[in-house]
Amino acid sequence: MGDYKINIVNLNVTNNYVELTAELEGDKELYYPRISACFYGENDNRILPMDLKSCNKNKAIAIGIFDTPFLFYNNRKSQNVRVNFLFSDGNGESIIVKPEKELIIPIKKKNILSHFFSSSKRERSKMIVTALMSAMFLPYRKMKVQPNKVTFLSNRSDIKSVFFEMTKLNNVDITVLCKKGGLKANLPNLFKFFKLYATSSVVFVDDYYHFLSYLKKKDDVKLIQLWHACGAFKTFGFSRLGRDSYLRQSSPNHRQYDYVIVSSNEVIPYYAEGFGVSMDKVIALGSPRCDVLEDENYKKRFKKRFYKENPEFKGKKILLFAPTFRGGGMGNCFYPIEKFEVDKIFDKISDDWVIAVKMHPYLSERPTCSAKYKDRLIDLTSKYDVNDLLFVSDLLITDYSSVIFEASIVNVPMLFFAFDLNEYSRDRDFYCNFASFVPGKIVLNTDEMTDSINNEDYNQELVKPFRQRYFGDKTGEATKNVVEFTKELLDNNV
Repeated sequence: MGDYKINIVNLNVTNNYVELTAELEGDKELYYPRISACFYGENDNRILPMDLKSCNKNKAIAIGIFDTPFLFYNNRKSQNVRVNFLFSDGNGESIIVKPEKELIIPIKKKNILSHFFSSSKRERSKMIVTALMSAMFLPYRKMKVQPNKVTFLSNRSDIKSVFFEMTKLNNVDITVLCKKGGLKANLPNLFKFFKLYATSSVVFVDDYYHFLSYLKKKDDVKLIQLWHACGAFKTFGFSRLGRDSYLRQSSPNHRQYDYVIVSSNEVIPYYAEGFGVSMDKVIALGSPRCDVLEDENYKKRFKKRFYKENPEFKGKKILLFAPTFRGGGMGNCFYPIEKFEVDKIFDKISDDWVIAVKMHPYLSERPTCSAKYKDRLIDLTSKYDVNDLLFVSDLLITDYSSVIFEASIVNVPMLFFAFDLNEYSRDRDFYCNFASFVPGKIVLNTDEMTDSINNEDYNQELVKPFRQRYFGDKTGEATKNVVEFTKELLDNNV
């Protein structure tokens, strides 16, 4: 990556905050720098994003204001903290850069009462609910952890591969608590959750599980986040501090994980920052949900089922349209569906193409076409898993969806319909430069899209290196890796 140095331009430390301005200088031009502060305490470490204020050739200046008593999840005392910096160059590579002179800052222990009164109404409400749930959980805290008990908590189904592999182990007591929806939908399971969370030796989650952020985990319960997406390129969680995120640096969300399982070493710092956990808690064992993409028997079974259920697609080339949403998230998002001009696309490409639509589950918008082309457009959003559809797809058209990681395993050609790239980059932001990151060609309008389809101009040579970078040799082995890791945890608790 080259040689880089960090200079501290300004440092202002008060009782509860540190304001830090750092200048990064490199030996070559910086074109998409990202700078985060890395805090190292006596028993913990944490990465937090800084706001890039300027970038001029080989110099960049970033500013951060940090709530120091809440840097670490379990900060019970005042301590001195060492500060380094994480620099990402825009190509998906990251390095730790130490300041020219060692930087040590003092942090004080938490003052919960003053924190409560300085918080927003929303945050105070959560603190009150946390206190109530913690009181309700007290009797369960006294229950003993069962050394062979494993629980899966899920609002989706991406956790199933690890579950089925775990069932092959002897003398392991497995429970699944799965209910789609948010906090209110899961309230009927509250007391069952209490018991499982208090008595399980290992607990798996694959998404943000609401109840967890209201309770302090018992030390001898190991909480493992499998996450439902692999890789990382859109900022999420605590990486969005200072942007449109409702999270504050002090939020307990995600920070209680003992381990986070990721697809490769490349994304470790991004998940550590996004979840607010130490980098040593993020482990590259692969992505279990992607193992099925290497299963030839499963692939054959799905293709047979798909063409049996959709015989009109036999002998056709399938264009899979799978974009992500714009906006805040569930209940507050959209896709500008008028941008995907189905009739114009069909007018310009050959008759052997059909379009299969797989919209993000948060979206209600669907592409439409005239009666002329209605037999060549099919909405499969609710019918199949997007990963399965990759087996029958000749081309994936997406934008900023993480489905590109799974598509790279299947070696599907990709086009990136990024008509709003500047706006999306500004509002959502990426960990790396989108243009140099994506394993395919970027098209900005329908004409560019259809020209690429007709000329088979997809930049497909980028797909295999992309897969190697973000999966390495772990594809097909991730589930086994996770189960072996879990077995070691269980054996240590016996």
